[in-house]
Amino acid sequence: MLKALERLANRLPRPHLVIFAVGLLASLLVTFVIWQHQSAVIRADDPYFFSLLGKHIAEGRGLAQITDPSLPTMRRAPVYPGLIALLYSLGGVNTNLVRLLQCFVSGATAALAYGIGARTFSKSAGLLAGVATAFHPMILRYVPDLQVECLLTFFMTLMVWCGVRFIHKPSLPWGAAVGGAGALGSLVKGVLVLGPPVFAVWFLVSQWRRKRPIHFPSLVAMALAMCVVIFPWTARNYQVSNQFVLISTNAGGEFLRGYVFAQPKYYLLQQRPYVEGELEANQMEIDLFAAQGLVWERDEAETERVLSKAAKEKLVAEPGAFVRKCFIGMLTFWYELTNRPNSALVGSLALGAWVLALIGWRSHRAEDRPLWPLVVPIVTLNLLCATLLALGRYSAPTIPTLMVLASGGLVALLQRFQKPAATA
Repeated sequence: MLKALERLANRLPRPHLVIFAVGLLASLLVTFVIWQHQSAVIRADDPYFFSLLGKHIAEGRGLAQITDPSLPTMRRAPVYPGLIALLYSLGGVNTNLVRLLQCFVSGATAALAYGIGARTFSKSAGLLAGVATAFHPMILRYVPDLQVECLLTFFMTLMVWCGVRFIHKPSLPWGAAVGGAGALGSLVKGVLVLGPPVFAVWFLVSQWRRKRPIHFPSLVAMALAMCVVIFPWTARNYQVSNQFVLISTNAGGEFLRGYVFAQPKYYLLQQRPYVEGELEANQMEIDLFAAQGLVWERDEAETERVLSKAAKEKLVAEPGAFVRKCFIGMLTFWYELTNRPNSALVGSLALGAWVLALIGWRSHRAEDRPLWPLVVPIVTLNLLCATLLALGRYSAPTIPTLMVLASGGLVALLQRFQKPAATA
């Protein structure tokens, strides 16, 4: 089997384009054929109002609040609604334009997974990683839906791809590429903002331990790229609110809601996190505001102040509960979805992938083949979401990179079975 895979990987002309085509076709099939006839997940045209936000931008209102389009919002990062606005400006208000673009983005993500796997392990592992990414249910689930996960996954995978290239050849362009990709991803959703800084710190430690050159100018380029991409948006936020908001608000709200989803009834899937859990979390915030004589989400700035203050008070008053929430969040990040079947499927795939990744790590640890550029971004996002709110859908951006690690482990496993046969 391994030899057949190796022959295929070596004979394929332009394998990255082949994998892109596979990912694109899989996404098109799911989006425009299967999606309307499936019942595994709830279908909603615009569950988080991104289409409406894009329409407001296309109409010249900027990134405005849903309830009052005359006022600017800081609840959302700008790249995804801005991209929707561009599509609507070119082709009219049609959500299928967004879905079609996301099919191409999904194909590009699969191609990046191939590139990471081929450079880190082998062409065979890259091929497996690309195909696994193209057909993974967590990847395909968000292509037909107007949510940030598809674009966020692309930028995280691009950041990892640039990081792998950077490790092989530290330079100003690749340093800027890592920072730029992570910054653009964080302007899709702020959870990626720690990716490049943690990568840079780990690179420094790795180079120091191996007594290799540190290449400080390339790390400076990484930081500058992040600043150039993010700070104009930060300046916009300060201009419209007179507050320092790096990317978006509601971290306090997410932090508090994390305690709700860390209850046994949700992490044991006795009740549905995205139904009863969402309703309970909403009621928790409503009650918090009512106790202060306020109305929940009446005013965006007021909502941010109240939730941030409550989050700080909760952290100080109950540090043990915070540690418990983080530990549970580390696990729920990989499986807590809409219902038991979906959660069981995605959780099983994640567990199997991590087992294969561990096999790959054990097989390659004696080689001069650094795997930390793949592992560190996954763990960083997992830890950050565990600190705030860790639901299963938040693991979607890590899936292509995890598929690369799993593919490296699978190839290593196949090599073990092949060796005795070759000896005999």
